[in-house]
Amino acid sequence: MSTDPWAPHHLEPAVAAALDRKRAHRGTTTYVLSQLDDLAARLDAFLVRRVDGTFSVRDLERLPGGASKEQFVFTLDRVVDGEPRSDRLVLRMDPLGSPVESSRRREADVLRMVHGVLPVPELHWATDDADELGAPSLISEFVSGVTGPADAPTTASGLGVTYGPRLRPVLAEQFVEHLAALHTVDWSAHELEAFERPRPGTTDALDWRLAAIDRAWDDDAFAPHPTVALVRDWLWRNRPTVDTVSVVHGDYRNGNFLFDEKSGRITAVLDWELTYLGDRHHDLAYIMMEGWGERDEATGTFWCSALVTEDDLIAQYEARSGLSVDRERLRYYLVLNMYWAIVALTAALPRNAAEELTHLAVMGNFLTGLGTYYIDRVNEIVATEPIGAPA
Repeated sequence: MSTDPWAPHHLEPAVAAALDRKRAHRGTTTYVLSQLDDLAARLDAFLVRRVDGTFSVRDLERLPGGASKEQFVFTLDRVVDGEPRSDRLVLRMDPLGSPVESSRRREADVLRMVHGVLPVPELHWATDDADELGAPSLISEFVSGVTGPADAPTTASGLGVTYGPRLRPVLAEQFVEHLAALHTVDWSAHELEAFERPRPGTTDALDWRLAAIDRAWDDDAFAPHPTVALVRDWLWRNRPTVDTVSVVHGDYRNGNFLFDEKSGRITAVLDWELTYLGDRHHDLAYIMMEGWGERDEATGTFWCSALVTEDDLIAQYEARSGLSVDRERLRYYLVLNMYWAIVALTAALPRNAAEELTHLAVMGNFLTGLGTYYIDRVNEIVATEPIGAPA
């Protein structure tokens, strides 16, 4: 594939469809929060097509959190194999614009695959058809737990959640263990209809990922930016091949899992919408990003995702996964992750707010400050290097 960052590059069809959807809505409509009465009627019609026999929906209510999604919780009563059954379920719905567009079919494929391997909500139904529920949606089981301790400050989109000295070691061990399990899943044995399959020993996975981020910037940015141009060029010219293709979560960090505060047991790993097939170093570098972590002012120790030091993360991960960690590739994926964050936070979020494609315009504009921080950080890495220098 061409190393020219401005040439047309291949997009996975499900990713391209999600990006096309947002582009089609731009300038034509504004996003309106779902109303419970209308949603209840849509949900009933949706379930009639999927549930055998009689059923009823009760206690439908809006659920806080969910970052860029609208979330609702409800109880589904029905009869299964002659026995009455009640399920507490979560409905997650896309607005017209998200930080980076994603496909519910891809998320559903992954949840089905990793269920029983990692603690994830059991998937019930998913659709990319906005006509059914008013937006692409996913319905899964409700899992109890919290994203942060009761005495921790509430943060935007779960960014910067901290755990304290009691919970940190308990959660960190599970956090690394679940990541190692994810990266060693034999994904080739699953259909994964919404994914294309990158070849090991090639840059397929990176090419498709970069193409998606580039497309998001081209669609959403209000003006060119010299750092984005520099980083985009650097990333295309320095692409490492992927030795082992793994399932990459894409947003694996503090704030994106639930746990029981009393026991410290992780009950669910959340937010699978950015998952793709690629290089394990993507998730590892993402965990290490400064925007998510916590620094001990007394000792200077940096806790990646407020959970584990970099050296301990690598050592524990290698021991549990049997996979090696290449620090040079970590550096490349750190730049890639900061590029994604810059696009999401300084282009997509403010564009969604300006176009009224989201219900979280205030949060979107607030988080642009973090995107500016990453522009400064990534300059420190790539601006002093000649184009084409090895990553």
